[in-house]
Amino acid sequence: MTEEAGPSAARRRRRKRTVWIAVVLAFAGTAGAVTFTRLVSAPASSAPPVPPPATTQVTRTTLIDRIKVDGDLGTGTPVAVTGRRPGTLTRLPVAGEQLERGKVLYEVNAVGVPVFFGGTPLYREMRNGVPDGDDVKMLQENLLALGYSELGAASGKFGPRTASAVKRWQKSLKAEQTGVVQPGDVIVMTGPVRVHAVTAQPGAPAEGPLLTVTGLDRLVSVELTEAQRRLARVDAKVKVYLPGGKDTAGTVREVAVKTVEDKSKPVATVTLDDATPAEPGRVTVEFDGEKRENVLAVPVQALLAVREGGYAVEVVESGKSRYLAVRTGMFAGGMVEITGDGLTEGMTVVTTS
Repeated sequence: MTEEAGPSAARRRRRKRTVWIAVVLAFAGTAGAVTFTRLVSAPASSAPPVPPPATTQVTRTTLIDRIKVDGDLGTGTPVAVTGRRPGTLTRLPVAGEQLERGKVLYEVNAVGVPVFFGGTPLYREMRNGVPDGDDVKMLQENLLALGYSELGAASGKFGPRTASAVKRWQKSLKAEQTGVVQPGDVIVMTGPVRVHAVTAQPGAPAEGPLLTVTGLDRLVSVELTEAQRRLARVDAKVKVYLPGGKDTAGTVREVAVKTVEDKSKPVATVTLDDATPAEPGRVTVEFDGEKRENVLAVPVQALLAVREGGYAVEVVESGKSRYLAVRTGMFAGGMVEITGDGLTEGMTVVTTS
């Protein structure tokens, strides 16, 4: 479907006959939409001078299906800490304080209540001879991590060696050395925590809601549309644009449907990979999807829809123009992948801008 003519003749032809031009809009993460506009010829006497057409070149490049979505940087949803040890609060932490395994979170009757790591909360009294269980194993794992090696291994069986290790640990807390652990003696968390807010006051009863904590990881929460969800894959690397113009790398930790303003929406949780300083607030996350390497591409404005079906580009060579049929592939970043017989890198084609 080639048609040889000079550029001026091509412009006259566009005035004399009806041409269908497709303006193809490529939206990140969505399919392209095509709108047809009919150009009706005007009398030659009233036609304004036709400026020379804008041109661009066919380039060989890598196209990436990429989107940018706004999100909120924070440290995750605060988790409430409830005291279970009877007595009076004698010390509380301050907001922003960070605690690792074994560090005292607050004190009751001048005895510390430390943080242990694990997935099983303390729900019963643990002493020599108590039935085996995951809570016993969690206690043993934490004591071993803190250096109380005399208990041997984390077997889940509470015996004399575990009781001996518990007594030494209780001595370090200035607590009564009973060898028995009560449910309120430690706070079990999944990992290191940061104090978010303190609601209790020193001198108040120690049982009940005391404070809230978050994890140490800085997290970005990103609300997605269903069309964007396909680009947010767990463990995928992303770029996070921080306030002030800096950017840093991140990793998608989770993608889940959550209720946002009474509506169910896909929400991606992204962790920052490094310690780049960043205040909580609004950020932008860039997700990468499909990648097509070493393809020929032009701006989408260079595409023409052919009346018979399909697409073409107007090629300009040696002062002459012709229409070359092409097939479209991936749309990304305002560019479109094209293939076709005779299409080569570096060709000059007409574009609308």
